[in-house]
Amino acid sequence: MRQRRFWANMSLGVLLVAMGLVLGVCSSCQSVPDDPFAERPLKASDQESYSQLVAEGGKLFETQPRNEERLRASVAKFDEAMKLSTLEYETLWQGARSCSWLAAYAAKQADKIAFAKAGIKYAQTALKVKPDATEGLFYLAVLSGYLADNDHSYGMDAVNVIEANCKKLIEANLDIAKGGAHRMYGTLLLRAPGPPTSIGSLRNAKKQLEAALNKAPDWPENHLYVAEMEFEWAKDRNKPEFAKQARERLEKYLLGPGAQAPQGHAFEFTDWQVKARVLLDANK
Repeated sequence: MRQRRFWANMSLGVLLVAMGLVLGVCSSCQSVPDDPFAERPLKASDQESYSQLVAEGGKLFETQPRNEERLRASVAKFDEAMKLSTLEYETLWQGARSCSWLAAYAAKQADKIAFAKAGIKYAQTALKVKPDATEGLFYLAVLSGYLADNDHSYGMDAVNVIEANCKKLIEANLDIAKGGAHRMYGTLLLRAPGPPTSIGSLRNAKKQLEAALNKAPDWPENHLYVAEMEFEWAKDRNKPEFAKQARERLEKYLLGPGAQAPQGHAFEFTDWQVKARVLLDANK
C-alpha cells in the first residue's frame, strides 16, 4: 500500500486528512456532533441589534489579512446573534465559516477542536433551516474534517460525512470555494488508503482534483493539490513527466515571481506556499 503524506494544518475550504482520519483508527470512535441550536425566532425589537452583530461578524471575517484575534471576535459576534435568532440561514453559514478558519489556524489544538465543534453546530443548524443548501453541506464537511484531524476518534464518521456531503454538492453541480467540493473529496481520495481499509483511489482522486481545476483554473489552492496528485501519479504509474508538470505548476501558481495571492486571501496564500515547499522537498 502506498504511503501518503499528511500535514497537520488545513486551509479553509479543503480537507487535509491526518492518518487517524483516513485509516479510521481510534480507541473509542465517536460520531460527528449533531446538536443544532435550539429554534429561536427573531423578535421585532431585536432586529437592529441582530443586524448589527451579523454585520460586524462578517466584517471581521473579511478584514485583511485574517488573524486569530479578529476571527475570534467574529465568532463572538455570531454567538451573540444566536441569542437573538437561530433561524437566519445566511447568518448560520457565515458563523460556520468563521469557525472553520479558526478550526484550521488557531494556535492551540484544543481551540481547533472547540471551534470545529462550534462550527458544526452552526452548519447543522443551517441545514435544519435550509436542508441540502450549498454552504451548509460544504462547511459541515470541512468542519468534520478539521475535528477529525485534531481528534482522531471522530475519523470514521467524519469520512462518511465528508464523502456524503461532497457527493451531494458534486451531483447537484453546486460550486463553492472555487471547486471546493471536488477539491475536498479529491484530497480525501488521494490520501486515504484504498479498500477495504478506506475509500482511497488515485484514479478517482485525479478525476476530482482535475474537476476542481476546471471549475477554477487560476485558483492556486487547486494547483497545490493537483500537483500533489501528479507527484503520486508519476510514482504510481512510472510517468516522470507528471512530476515535471507538478514542479512547473507549483512554480507558476505558488512560488515563482509571478505568483500572487488572490484578493482577500493573503494569509491563506502564505500557508499554501509553505505547503508547496514541503511538497517539493518531499519529491526531490
